[in-house]
Amino acid sequence: MPQLDRVIIFSQIFWLFVVFTVLYITMTHFLLPLFLKSIKLRKQIVEVNNLEVLRLSTKVRIKQDLVKQKLLENLLIIENLLQESYKFQKYFQNDQQTVLIDKKISMAVINYLLYCDSLILKNIMFYPKFLNPKF
Repeated sequence: MPQLDRVIIFSQIFWLFVVFTVLYITMTHFLLPLFLKSIKLRKQIVEVNNLEVLRLSTKVRIKQDLVKQKLLENLLIIENLLQESYKFQKYFQNDQQTVLIDKKISMAVINYLLYCDSLILKNIMFYPKFLNPKF
């Protein structure tokens, strides 16, 4: 059998080791660092993007909290103004149109006081659904 001849098998084993070592050296010194660099850069890009998303989401939450706070403050101011104007107009009921308007406004204020408290206003979503921690 010619494939088991001692003269031929030693040359084949020699060239196998030579080719393997050359390929191994080129892969480890040239190609592997390129792959590792690419993977590392992709990981850094993902981390930077995650940090940016977190920063932007905190900014949005802070702004939404400020808007909610301003909205509640302004609703309280409007409520107080309507209550004061209703009390003031109560003493001067001479004009029939103002009495009807005052009754409608007072009913709106009463309905607001009965059904719109801060718990209900806190449940109103002012931001996208994916940022809402309750859902």
